[in-house]
Amino acid sequence: MNSIRQIACMLLAVLLLVCLIVGELLWLNELLAERMPDDSDINDGFEAYEMRLDGVWEELSCFPVPESESNASATVSFENTWHAERTYGGTRSHEGIDIMADLDKSGYYPVLSMTDGTVEKVGWLEKGGWRIGIRSANGNYYYYAHLHSYGKEWQAGDRVYAGEILGYMGDSGYGEEGTTGQFPVHLHVGIYIPLGADQEMAINPYWMLRYLENRKLSFSF
Repeated sequence: MNSIRQIACMLLAVLLLVCLIVGELLWLNELLAERMPDDSDINDGFEAYEMRLDGVWEELSCFPVPESESNASATVSFENTWHAERTYGGTRSHEGIDIMADLDKSGYYPVLSMTDGTVEKVGWLEKGGWRIGIRSANGNYYYYAHLHSYGKEWQAGDRVYAGEILGYMGDSGYGEEGTTGQFPVHLHVGIYIPLGADQEMAINPYWMLRYLENRKLSFSF
């Protein structure tokens, strides 16, 4: 009789353990279902992403640094430094492309708007220095950083046209307001697309800049 009771207790314990495991699995499935989108959500998100990218390509008009009509040495160059490591203020990924001045001369190269749009942000950032951000009609955000100075006294809400001078390439940033000289003269270009309410995603501008190299404007500088 004792052995029968022991077996019954063991079976009961096993049954309770199985119930606990099944319950845990059901809880995990519910949790994953809440956090992981279904296939239709993924497809919808991908379609929205593709549409945003198409909108960027459609509105790009000119390279952000013009050719010089008077100085053949005033050229620029850039590489695909997307997500390269940056360490100022803590380790992070580089959300943009740096267009380097072959003449390391702050305030010399004009910086042009690549698109039509509206000034959304302007002024100093610790990492970006003197910067300006343009919001296009498609909702995309174009970020130009490390400027030496501005083309005019831009204010949030000002209308901007593709090819208009936003400012001049510099070496500002990585410190309190007015800090310069922490790195060579260059222009940081960032592009951000909206994805949902109050969410934006940085995209790699490299191939877009390569495309715009054939759409450079000419200025006298």
